Amino acid sequence: MYINKLSLRSVLFWLIFCLGVTLISNWPVQAVTFEPPAGDAPKQSNGGASRDGGQCFSQAKTNAAVTPLTPDTHYGLTVAERPTFFVYLPETGAKKMFFSLQDEDGKQAYQTTLPLPEKPGVIGLKLPDSAPALEVGKNYKWSLVMVCGGELEPDSPGVEGWVRRVAPTPTLKSEKPLEASLESASELAKAGIWYDALSVLAQLRQAQPENLALSADWKELLESVKLDGIATEPIIK
Repeated sequence: MYINKLSLRSVLFWLIFCLGVTLISNWPVQAVTFEPPAGDAPKQSNGGASRDGGQCFSQAKTNAAVTPLTPDTHYGLTVAERPTFFVYLPETGAKKMFFSLQDEDGKQAYQTTLPLPEKPGVIGLKLPDSAPALEVGKNYKWSLVMVCGGELEPDSPGVEGWVRRVAPTPTLKSEKPLEASLESASELAKAGIWYDALSVLAQLRQAQPENLALSADWKELLESVKLDGIATEPIIK
């Protein structure tokens, strides 16, 4: 009798084990793979590197520089009227930053001065409702400059990037905010919509900071555009 019970338990254990393996192997996996869009970037889209930090970073404990989260062309697409731009900020002695947005002709579309976060990490800068909506089919240059002293200086460290708003595909409607789901992030990345794919994935990570799968997706997405050095840095508010 004891042997029969033991055998029955063994059979049940293996059935449950095999069922679990089957469920895991068939569990839907949504990769977030960025596919660069076709078409030429703006001729001036090569200014993403940070300038010398000077007094801003003299006391910093890291060698990382201010880094825009953009593809290596420093150019990306969006379907949003007012997208979010992401930048990695290292430890710094600066207290504020200057953000601006210009059209391709150099006309100022929006500018503001913002306080810097207390901790290093990746920040998102969303255009507010007070900023004019980006026009479909137009390129814009955005820049972020650290204010190290009382005012901006010619050698103030900063970064630049370019963005172009495009009309959404049938699966990427713009009448309402994009749903923050792994599926939408994947669809955006596959369509080459960099800024929005990054924004959706950042929302998911902030909502589920302990989700290792989302952290891995974020890391893989950044590494795909040669941002290995900051792929594991935290997202801060």
